[in-house]
Amino acid sequence: MITKRTEGRIKVDYGMTDYYKYYCKDNDNPVSRITFNKIITAFNEKVVDLIINEGLEFTPTTLQMTFCIRKTQRIPKIKNGKLINTSPIDWKTTNKLWEEDSEAKDKKILIKFLNNHSSKYVFRIKSIKSGYPYTNKKLYRFKASRFFQRSLSARILDTSKDNFNCFNLY
Repeated sequence: MITKRTEGRIKVDYGMTDYYKYYCKDNDNPVSRITFNKIITAFNEKVVDLIINEGLEFTPTTLQMTFCIRKTQRIPKIKNGKLINTSPIDWKTTNKLWEEDSEAKDKKILIKFLNNHSSKYVFRIKSIKSGYPYTNKKLYRFKASRFFQRSLSARILDTSKDNFNCFNLY
């Protein structure tokens, strides 16, 4: 069992320290690093909140990428006599089954999410690169932060608010 979360981490070329240095270079009277970090964090949290709760599509002017939420409906289909199920795998339940039943582990039986609470829709945080003027735009990658992903999950499962809805483009 992995105890440290390192899988899937994207190494960044620039971070908050680099942004603060750039900010100090261009300003005569910069704020402290702690204040700068609080302002950037508050701004990012507000953007995440607006994307999730208000359906905002955020497009920073310098990047010309659009950050938004999209949904796709995952319904099992039979194609050429084979069952095709593209629903996400429920790894917690699958691992529990594999611990209890070695035959299921040998056959690699996977348990998938049903998503009945969202009418079989799967929600994704996307970065849309349309109108992106740079060369090699396929090489740019976006991965939402853990806070962003967990906030989206909590909003989808929140029954006190209206059903979560967003544009269905795929």
